[in-house]
Amino acid sequence: MTQRGVQRLLALVLALAVVSVAPTVATNVAGGRAHAPAGWTAPVLGGYAAVLALLLLQALRPAGPTARAGAVTGPVWALVVLGDLALATFPLVSRGPEDDVPWVLSLSPVTVGAGAVAVSSLWGALALTGVHLLFRLALQTSGVWTVPTDVAVLEAAGLVVIAIAVSVAVLAVRGSARQLETARSAAERAAAEAAAAEAVERENSRWDGIVHDDVLASLSLTAHARDEADRTGARLAAGRALTSVAREADGDAGAGGPVPVADAVRRLGDAVLTAHPAADLQLVPGRTEALLPPEVLEALQAATVEACRNALRHGARQGVPPTVRVRVRADGAGPPGPVDGAQVQGRLSVEVRDDGVGFDTRRSSPRLGLAVSVRRRAAVVGGRALVRSAPGVGTVVLLSVPLTAAGVRA
Repeated sequence: MTQRGVQRLLALVLALAVVSVAPTVATNVAGGRAHAPAGWTAPVLGGYAAVLALLLLQALRPAGPTARAGAVTGPVWALVVLGDLALATFPLVSRGPEDDVPWVLSLSPVTVGAGAVAVSSLWGALALTGVHLLFRLALQTSGVWTVPTDVAVLEAAGLVVIAIAVSVAVLAVRGSARQLETARSAAERAAAEAAAAEAVERENSRWDGIVHDDVLASLSLTAHARDEADRTGARLAAGRALTSVAREADGDAGAGGPVPVADAVRRLGDAVLTAHPAADLQLVPGRTEALLPPEVLEALQAATVEACRNALRHGARQGVPPTVRVRVRADGAGPPGPVDGAQVQGRLSVEVRDDGVGFDTRRSSPRLGLAVSVRRRAAVVGGRALVRSAPGVGTVVLLSVPLTAAGVRA
């Protein structure tokens, strides 16, 4: 429960306390046992009616951005002041000794309870209770109300118990509410920090991928160029690297809205054929209306292209490039349950398979592209990357990202 919720609950409890003494007051006043002039009785009862209305308003008002957690403090202090003033001035206006208990004494539990709510410590509640007991003592010594000493002591002890119980309960509830709000604020800060760290990681991943896939690749081609064809390829690679760096620096990467799955599958196929025209490509769009966020599509596309390039760079057998088969599939049968507020609609999967020399996956992979441009790119957008290989049998790279109805990244 929040601090605002605690204040609303306390306002409701005090309002019910005021209502609970209304029958006693009404019976005394209607029965002619008030022994106080109407000019005094009417303002006192009118003040209680106004405070009751304010308490009910605070208790029933829905919490919103304009609601103040301390708005109930005024009506609570008004109950304390009204109760003490009524008790202190009653002997001055009373017409004579009461045959019955004066109705103003029925307000004592409400006054003491309100005092325990109004202050923020047990000692403060006891101090307000002590002030009220002094007014009760003055009422008794004035002769308006006379009871045996033991009865007066027992009633005073009962009011002290009420003050202690209410104060302890209110302080406990307020403390729990503060702890809850502190924990909630800490959780919100942690979530914001995690989101910021994730954004930084995604940004770093994009730059690392650009540096590896484009910049380092163009430098390598330039360094190993042997003839005009090699130099032409190096110039083209350098142009692509400059374009990628400029696009990333301008913030154009990942721009645009969510992409339909069929369009995403087509773009993945186009990217594969651009990087490796001889690839054996199979596209299975599937039957799903899900969307793919642009940053997820960009990461999956870059990882797929790098997996193809990695197969061509490292999979050749005695100078013969391997056969690369790429299968892109959208599966509409996803796991149940929401992901980040959006319902999962399946997964978009890519399989890049080559029949090259392969490598031993039990050892740390020497291929930087698999670590930076494939695995990391998939991970930062909530996807998965699995590499299977063995010497002499080729390599399989499996990529997948979740599809959601709203195109929200998992």
